[in-house]
Amino acid sequence: MTEKGRKTLRSYYDAAASTYLERASKGVMGWLRRRELAVTLDMIPARGSGKALDAGCGPGYYSQVLRDRGFDVTAVDLSPEMVTVVQKLGLRAYVMDIERADPPEGIPAPFGLIFCAGVLEFAEDVTRFLESLRRMADDDAALILIAPLQGLFGICYAAYLRARGIPARLYTKASVAASLRAAGFEPVEFRIARPICLAVRAKATKRSK
Repeated sequence: MTEKGRKTLRSYYDAAASTYLERASKGVMGWLRRRELAVTLDMIPARGSGKALDAGCGPGYYSQVLRDRGFDVTAVDLSPEMVTVVQKLGLRAYVMDIERADPPEGIPAPFGLIFCAGVLEFAEDVTRFLESLRRMADDDAALILIAPLQGLFGICYAAYLRARGIPARLYTKASVAASLRAAGFEPVEFRIARPICLAVRAKATKRSK
């Protein structure tokens, strides 16, 4: 993604921040989101503990789920307006370009759980993005990753974003698995919430000394 594309992405989500969750509950978007939640909420431990990172937190829906299930949550997002929404929920949140920047000062890494939904499609270099998550993860950390699946609905989703100046990637199980392994994660479980949601649970692999 070019720098212009990145600025367009940030501006798009800044503008959507205040009404994003409301819009995401209606129409086709709401139906797709309910399909996603049927998978993702089951993948997050019902009773957690320790530090969790919501990487690409948006308006904080999953950050609140993680907090309600017992995790000490930190959230990061490219959009300053999204971060402001999350901070108003009483959560620790920072502006961060996950792929291009080091973690903000004060972020309590490493994390035992990293949750990342709706972000991988915007990665310029997928392995580099995942390597950034790996640097913030404990050696035995779990990663829950949600990405858009190749297929008709995925193509429509990518076309919608492209019409707004935002390029987006689509994935298969094989492509995600290869990038995860290259970045220091081992896939453990794949789930698909058709027609668009690919969910992966992975474990961080030990770093070589």
